[in-house]
Amino acid sequence: MSAGGAAAAGSARRRRPRVVVAFDSTHEALECERLCREAGVAGRLIPTPVSIRADCGLAWAMPPAAHGEFERLVAPGVTRAGTYELEL
Repeated sequence: MSAGGAAAAGSARRRRPRVVVAFDSTHEALECERLCREAGVAGRLIPTPVSIRADCGLAWAMPPAAHGEFERLVAPGVTRAGTYELEL
């Protein structure tokens, strides 16, 4: 195996628990991102995991510790297709 192959094999990311919010439209996903950034809620937009059925290809992923803050500060302003707890 080449040195590059060994480095790539050793760089596998460890899966971590995440709360993932799915949307039915890109507009809703981008609005969620804007609101989360303004409120300081940790997380980022990701491609919607294949295990989630949603019409939009984007989802907001956050650490479980940020979920309460998301529900309190952001959730009233966004329409969700669903909220899921996953290991990503």
